[in-house]
Amino acid sequence: MTDPDDRPSRRSRLQRLVLGLNCALVVTLLATAGGLAYVYSKYSQLPRVQLGSVLTERGSAGGPQNFLLVGVDSATSLAPDDPARSGRDDRSALRSDTMMVLRVDPGAGRASLLSLPRDLWVPLASGGNQRLNTAIQVGGASELIATIARYLGVPINHYIQVDFAGFQRLVDVVHGVKVYFDHPARDTRSGLDISAAGCVRLEGDQALAYVRSRHYQRFENGRWRTDPSADLGRISRQQDFIVRALRRSVDEGVRNPVILDRLVNAALDTVAVDDLLTADDIITLGRAFRGFDPGALDLYSLPVTDDVVGGADVLRLLDAEAQPTLERFRGTTSGALGPGDIRVTVLNGSGITGQASQISDALTTVGFGAAGVGEAERFDVTLTRVRYVDGDEAQADLVARYLEPAPIVEQVDGPLPADVEVVTGTQPTQVRPSPRAASPSTSTPSTTTTTSTIIGSSTSTSSTTSTTAIGYVPQAPPGVTC
Repeated sequence: MTDPDDRPSRRSRLQRLVLGLNCALVVTLLATAGGLAYVYSKYSQLPRVQLGSVLTERGSAGGPQNFLLVGVDSATSLAPDDPARSGRDDRSALRSDTMMVLRVDPGAGRASLLSLPRDLWVPLASGGNQRLNTAIQVGGASELIATIARYLGVPINHYIQVDFAGFQRLVDVVHGVKVYFDHPARDTRSGLDISAAGCVRLEGDQALAYVRSRHYQRFENGRWRTDPSADLGRISRQQDFIVRALRRSVDEGVRNPVILDRLVNAALDTVAVDDLLTADDIITLGRAFRGFDPGALDLYSLPVTDDVVGGADVLRLLDAEAQPTLERFRGTTSGALGPGDIRVTVLNGSGITGQASQISDALTTVGFGAAGVGEAERFDVTLTRVRYVDGDEAQADLVARYLEPAPIVEQVDGPLPADVEVVTGTQPTQVRPSPRAASPSTSTPSTTTTTSTIIGSSTSTSSTTSTTAIGYVPQAPPGVTC
């Protein structure tokens, strides 16, 4: 399929990193918020976006709220030789490719991030159907907020807009972000060029090229292999990168007041906030999340399927599969235990490259919270295992009912880094779009394998689900940290 926008001028997702670093700005600023005068002074310098009544009024004070984080660019802020200038008739037009909903729940100390695909086909609030990223061009931030609220049913309480022009400065202020590349990597369109495997500190231009990469390739077994998942794969890599950038920014900023001040000053050149967000709001959140670990950020994406409209590639929402995730961000989850109530760590127990990330991404697609991926101590697992500690039997049972074939469910002494730990095996495992029905044999997990026949193949049980189009995320080998 041909995408008419798939040319060098197509705006890539570099803004996601800027969003991540500016999320880190809030964390670092407020982790040191003993000097409130500093906070008020810096916050007063942020530009404002006038939105008025389009924002949803927050419920109870201190309750959960949603921030729409939007990465934008205008050609006036681009370098003269930036390929994004090519083909632009209006060189000052505002464009957006990066849209995320950050849900913060101060009472629970929980934060969740939902990435919205730029090519999602939606009915615009002002009328007509278009890709989601065109909403801001049609009617500015108000149009984008109204479109998301009406189509997805997700309320937006506050708006944060980030211009990517200051991207390299932000990265350089924190002295780069480390990523372990398990293979040499490249993207000839974004400029990514990693010549050798290993732990690489991405600074400035290469960090930008990595998060821009839509045509990611890795050199494996003597040839270049292209990640076919395009935007969806880029979302997976960028979400992983955001967590790394957050950790780096928190460490650098909190420990070094000089770097903190430089980070804040760099962000002031790239961030605008809605006219209703106050410094007191940020201070309250900062106090609630003072000890928040960026690795505990729950990452979500929407299940979508490919389609073509008027000769252009678009993504259509898979409504039924999307509801658990959307309910999490709507704040309408029922009292019954659901995927959004459970955080899952996935460990690679087979040695198959990228397997843990693939299963983790597929679990987040159906609504589970991602608590990270890693390598198991041994690579001799045949059938996938679901592990839990005493008291989390119901959580383990629900995770197990989403896996096909039925995994081994076992209680361990713990502690575990999340509610449930999944250890992948060499036998192909699928994540179902909906769970198997509970039965007396599965309502109480045991340490024995439940008899089941594998459905489908190692690629997919359905050609329309997005659980297989989750992309490639570089992973460090067992025992190696970066």
